[in-house]
Amino acid sequence: MNWDRYNELVALRSEGRIEESMAGLAELFEQDEDRLNKALVLIEIAEGLRQLGHSADARRKLNEATALLGQSHEYYPRAAFQLALLDMVEGDWKGMLKRLDDLLKSHTPTLKMEDHRDLLEEVQRRRGMALAKLGRFAEARPLLESARSNTYDRVATLAYLGACDYELKDFDGAMEVYNELLSTESSPDDSIFRAQAHYHRAIIFWRRGQAARAKFELEQCLACPNRGEIRDDNLLGWLIDVCKELMLVEEVTRYAELLKERKTQ
Repeated sequence: MNWDRYNELVALRSEGRIEESMAGLAELFEQDEDRLNKALVLIEIAEGLRQLGHSADARRKLNEATALLGQSHEYYPRAAFQLALLDMVEGDWKGMLKRLDDLLKSHTPTLKMEDHRDLLEEVQRRRGMALAKLGRFAEARPLLESARSNTYDRVATLAYLGACDYELKDFDGAMEVYNELLSTESSPDDSIFRAQAHYHRAIIFWRRGQAARAKFELEQCLACPNRGEIRDDNLLGWLIDVCKELMLVEEVTRYAELLKERKTQ
């Protein structure tokens, strides 16, 4: 394997040149006869396919990689973990959690090896996310707290951790986590997590009788381009109620008109 070329192609994907990266990796795959090397290349190709939204193709590549490796190989867990990420992309949180639990059950000695400790940490972090998505917040929280200081994908970790505190009614804890999230540098892809933080903060402020601060957070949430599961009618309904509490008649009218407009779209 030309490892310099391999690393160069992986770096290209990180720069957003995914198709170019995958084309080069496909060439490496054809040139190499070593089963491990071919499996590692397939894992990277699958990651590119996942990022492009081609989850079915990515799954086929990963199944090919796991077949090349065999379950006893120390790199098998890395391919299996990528399959769990595809479950996540497809919204199959139960399937993702089962795959990660099976991975821990069958491959803990490998995951505890120094070369694979990074994978163990990521498996546990993703388990925390899956548990939170499934409403098992008390189980999810310690896993996410353990990953709180990690810089990788930190905004997502904080969003799930904040959601756990919020759902467990630890509102002081949720506010602390969301403060941390909103002060963390983020990318446009993190908009959905920032929207959640603003929305939950708004409800906490409202419950504490701080309507003006709730209004600010709701407006910040409204400005987020991707709000995920936060529906327009719910968000605008909250804004109308808060503005009524603050006796902001013109703004009540404005948000009521916006709500009517969004319902007709």
